[in-house]
Amino acid sequence: METVIGLNCSLPNECTSLSPSALIWQDVLAQAMTGELVAAMNYTSLSEICDDPAEVADALEHAEGEKGHAAAFAAAGRKIGVDVPNNVDAKHWKRLRAAFMSCIAERDFIGCLIVQEIMLESFAVASYARVGKVAPGSLGTTFAAIAAEEEEHIDHAMAILRAERSLDPQRFDDKVHRLHLEVMTTLAKMLAKECKDGHCEVCHNTCVKPALFDISLSAAELRGASLQQYLKTLDKLGLPGEVTLAWVSQLPV
Repeated sequence: METVIGLNCSLPNECTSLSPSALIWQDVLAQAMTGELVAAMNYTSLSEICDDPAEVADALEHAEGEKGHAAAFAAAGRKIGVDVPNNVDAKHWKRLRAAFMSCIAERDFIGCLIVQEIMLESFAVASYARVGKVAPGSLGTTFAAIAAEEEEHIDHAMAILRAERSLDPQRFDDKVHRLHLEVMTTLAKMLAKECKDGHCEVCHNTCVKPALFDISLSAAELRGASLQQYLKTLDKLGLPGEVTLAWVSQLPV
């Protein structure tokens, strides 16, 4: 039987009590699961504005993949004896979804890719990879595997976005900056030191961030890794590093 940190179990999935660490993992999983469900919704919406049948099929395939990730996080929770909730209407996730849907309303395929593949996936790849290194047993394996799959999403979009930028670099960079101010500001607030906007509406009780130290994580570490991944992705697209670094330095802390 796999030993799971923070639980007192005599049989798999038969736990007599949940320790504080188990509840921390529940919140970490809840945030991840919510993010995957929002991504699935985004890709489904993207399929509805695509004219090319291949693009429609690709978007729907991505949506199914994200639903699979959400299911994997739910299953990982059950293995350690916790039910993983989700809330796609939670304040931060709702704002991120609204930003994406603004691009949908404008039938802005490139804007959709920037939001989902460059911004949201950068945070997913970096944070999941870091969680995967410290989470116990199959929980860590699940996070690490999904991080690797999300990185493939970023790579898939790079060729399309680089080609788009080559047509008009300034116009492209201006679009990225506009979306950055909306989307990255929200993501930065999610991993800020304090929740200045009140409860996130995903954590089961109080904010999980101060408790992350108990499972060898911290919001600052996850934020730093995520922003580093984002900057690296923008660099691959060809945006000037001195410009994007200035963007990131102005995000809320």
